[in-house]
Amino acid sequence: MRPDTLPFPIRRCKAKRKREPLTLHTPSQHTPAADAGARRLVMISPELPAQSLPWQIALFGLVGVANTALDFVIYNLLTRKIPRIPANICSTSVAMAFSFTANFFVFQPHTFDAPGQATKFIIVTAVSLYVIQNVVIYLTTNVWMQPVRWANSATQKIQLTSGWSEAFVSKNTVKLLATGCSLVWNFLWYRFYVYV
Repeated sequence: MRPDTLPFPIRRCKAKRKREPLTLHTPSQHTPAADAGARRLVMISPELPAQSLPWQIALFGLVGVANTALDFVIYNLLTRKIPRIPANICSTSVAMAFSFTANFFVFQPHTFDAPGQATKFIIVTAVSLYVIQNVVIYLTTNVWMQPVRWANSATQKIQLTSGWSEAFVSKNTVKLLATGCSLVWNFLWYRFYVYV
């Protein structure tokens, strides 16, 4: 059907918009639009100061929970077939790759230097995972076994966990203690050395 045969008129309009030149708002210009833009920049700009310490600790804790869950799942799957320390090395290696990426959102470094930050992250985390954790696992498995005894005693008294085997409680207790030690180490080194 042609437009001139339609029962209603059709108007062809071309809306003309006035183009305004792009302007750069300086800090001295206080307009609602500039203030809103500044608020958006605070959220995403890597050049701004890092988040407050309590907020960083909370975010680091959330990343740590996710990272630890990943680590523990892999560790428990692997310890069905291989000894604890090799299983720990494998599980922590996977968790380390996840942690490096996630902690950029926690510490918000002023500069993005992936090779340099990755190198520092690997050194700090390698000491944490392959030295500190494995020493704690060795000591609490072979030398100071009291934490494992306490954990086994506590799980037998709780109805929900009374069916857990002593081996399951033992391997997860030593892993939990090792993880706690490495978390303190990691937070301090990430905050003051890696993500700066």
